Amino acid sequence: MTDRLPKPLIPLRGMPLIEHVLGAFMDAGVTEFIVVTGYKGDLIRAHLQEKGLGVDITFVHNPDYTLGNASSLLCARDHLAGEDWFLLSMSDHIIEPGIVEDALRGLREEPLLCVDRDPRYLRDVEEATKVMVCEKGYIRDIGKELPWWNGVDTGVFLLNTGIFDLMAEAETPPTLSDCMRRLIDEAYLRACDVSGRFWLDVDTWDDLGYARKVVARWS
Repeated sequence: MTDRLPKPLIPLRGMPLIEHVLGAFMDAGVTEFIVVTGYKGDLIRAHLQEKGLGVDITFVHNPDYTLGNASSLLCARDHLAGEDWFLLSMSDHIIEPGIVEDALRGLREEPLLCVDRDPRYLRDVEEATKVMVCEKGYIRDIGKELPWWNGVDTGVFLLNTGIFDLMAEAETPPTLSDCMRRLIDEAYLRACDVSGRFWLDVDTWDDLGYARKVVARWS
């Protein structure tokens, strides 16, 4: 399917994945977006412009998208000039608006990651990004290979623009998990517990089939 379409445009119950994501944020009251594109990004831009969702969307292309999602985040830096805080989401994580609302309510001048301690719709624990949350509610470690963990990364962050300074100091292109570990080491990253909220990650063909069934039941 991705020979002809970028993944965010793959349809799920009649609507591209990225529209599900944008729709959840819009339902939570978000009206300004930066969409960072990579593979076949012109198709994403054309689709969303033609769709006319009624919100302000700035498109930024990452020519080095194969370096990973942190490189895409870095592309948004100039467009966040003058802002203190921003929400970050993956384009293939289907979420309910309540997760975004929980993140916004959780803003206490600390960066945070929405964490699910009991994911109902997680199909592949091996591929999930896990977190270890301490008793005070802060994330102490993050990654796919954690031997001990007590929560799963839902892919929704509330960050301040100081993250870009940490990214610029990296000697090699970092992954997003690398950036979060650096944030944990040099400052803090709070866990926003969204356990019980609906979300799922669409990585593979099998995930897409599963998502079609689950979203039908949930909606």
